[in-house]
Amino acid sequence: MTRAVWLALSSSAVCWLAALPAYASISAQIPPECGSLGEFEHELEERLGSVTEPEATRVTLTPELAGYRLVVEAGGQRRELHDSSCQELLRAAIVITLALLEPNREQAPVPAAELVPPAKALPRVAGPLPPKVGLAAGGGIHFGTLPDATLLLELETQLEWTRFGLAVGFRYLLPTQSRDAQGRGARVDAMGATVAALFEPWHGLEMRLGVATYRLSATGLGSVVSRDGAAWELAPTLGASFTPLESPPFWTSVGLEGQLNLIRPSFEILKYDEVFRVPTLSGSALARAGVVF
Repeated sequence: MTRAVWLALSSSAVCWLAALPAYASISAQIPPECGSLGEFEHELEERLGSVTEPEATRVTLTPELAGYRLVVEAGGQRRELHDSSCQELLRAAIVITLALLEPNREQAPVPAAELVPPAKALPRVAGPLPPKVGLAAGGGIHFGTLPDATLLLELETQLEWTRFGLAVGFRYLLPTQSRDAQGRGARVDAMGATVAALFEPWHGLEMRLGVATYRLSATGLGSVVSRDGAAWELAPTLGASFTPLESPPFWTSVGLEGQLNLIRPSFEILKYDEVFRVPTLSGSALARAGVVF
């Protein structure tokens, strides 16, 4: 290959590298619930295409107890904003980045839908925001509290902050029965309530720590006279769930929950023997669907 050809190729490569847009040095960190990282980077790259001097640009959006925190680093400067809406902060990040890179250039008019009202997007939140209210219905399989595995039905209400929450639910366990070799036993069902603290270490993953209490009702089987009895159960609970499908304000989750039965009621037929006693450990596999207001 001749020297002239090498020079031509080298000149072309230099021109191509020089023509690379300024957004080659853009990096962004955005939670999934705030929007699409790819769409944000694409929009920012299009806006920065007319910036005269390329600068390293970093956009970081992270959750905090009172909402979200935006940090924009560009042109050797840093700006930090706090707001309850990460979508509003994401739109503000584009405007801030352009202002830091070329504060004196005349910008094309921004569509009204993309403008971020300063009173909405720029204030620093001084205290905790009011919680959101959620309602959920669920069902699953419960084992351990009744003689056999049974169907669990649940209604639950939730108070949700950014990462923490509180849930109160009501449950019903469909009846199952237990009989011994002589055909004597009990038919047992249960109705109860749960209270749990919620924590979301990552979006889509939820941890629960709480307490469950059930009132077990039993009817004797196989005895001369059938009589009813009732007793209470109390247990701390620990659970985890993840969200396979979410379309705000609606969501779904599936998870597992275990409980340690500190108070273990038992049922017996008088002058015969104990026919059922709640075991030490119980658990549930649950699916929920809900809405957040």
